[in-house]
Amino acid sequence: MPATQIAQGLYVVKGKFVDDFGFIKSYLFIHNDEIAVIDPGTAGHPGEELLNSIEQLGYSPRQNVVAIVLTHGHPDHAGGVARLKKATGAPVMIHEGDAPILEEPGRFIKERLLLDAAGRLAMKVDRTPLRVNYRGIKPDRLLKHGDDLRIGGTSFRVISTRGHSAGHCVFYSPRLHALFSGDEVNNYPNDARKFFVDLSGSLSARSVALKSLSKLTIEYLLPAHDTFHLFEDIGLQFTGALAGIEEFQDAVLQVINAREEADVQQIAFDIIQGRGVLIPTGHHALLPTTISVALRNLTEAGLLREHEGVWTAV
Repeated sequence: MPATQIAQGLYVVKGKFVDDFGFIKSYLFIHNDEIAVIDPGTAGHPGEELLNSIEQLGYSPRQNVVAIVLTHGHPDHAGGVARLKKATGAPVMIHEGDAPILEEPGRFIKERLLLDAAGRLAMKVDRTPLRVNYRGIKPDRLLKHGDDLRIGGTSFRVISTRGHSAGHCVFYSPRLHALFSGDEVNNYPNDARKFFVDLSGSLSARSVALKSLSKLTIEYLLPAHDTFHLFEDIGLQFTGALAGIEEFQDAVLQVINAREEADVQQIAFDIIQGRGVLIPTGHHALLPTTISVALRNLTEAGLLREHEGVWTAV
């Protein structure tokens, strides 16, 4: 499948479609014969399609790709980095908060998901886009909030969001009015209310970031999963994402208030049974992980207290 042009210099390259994840895809930005690849995808997808697309557009992967840029270090975004680096020689750039899981991918399983022994064993044979089946790579540049990336003379502002993961950032071009949003605005296809965060993430940071990003002039919202969003549709995505955070936190509080006390697994069971809120799917660890982050944020806000893994309302 060739690259699809979104606007002048902006292209999307799609890999396969995966239930709950949408299309595994990457973006190309091209200006003055310089190319940036944003989020290379998994170890398999888009994979060769990226290199083929660059050549079909009349460019050389080795000569024209000047940057491999990651919104964050999860396997469905970073799994293809080493392969692309080998093919292009381009520098790899990621926020310092997610550099550790780019260098040592196994740390994603050990440190970023809430897993018991059975869960860790299951991850070894995992077939979803979160599968860790690739070698780590040391980044060439660590990104920080406020950094300026220049591709062919076009400036992209690095904005650290820290919601979906500790090292999640987005890239905004004031000239193009384009935002490469990774997984921070739209984490799942078709509904911005549905999301997950890893254990290093923060729902409060995500909420602050979404409110700030929604004030930017954005005509092209370019999330890492499934479809991109244009013009009037963009405001709806921010509204839905913010509503999803509020609904999820309310669901956690409702379970604890109804039961008077509960642990993570009990909360997860009740939320699944209640079916009153959209929840992360596609991997059994995503919901308990996101609940754990919500509990931490709600405790920090003074709404809950924890004792030996059990939460009660204040």
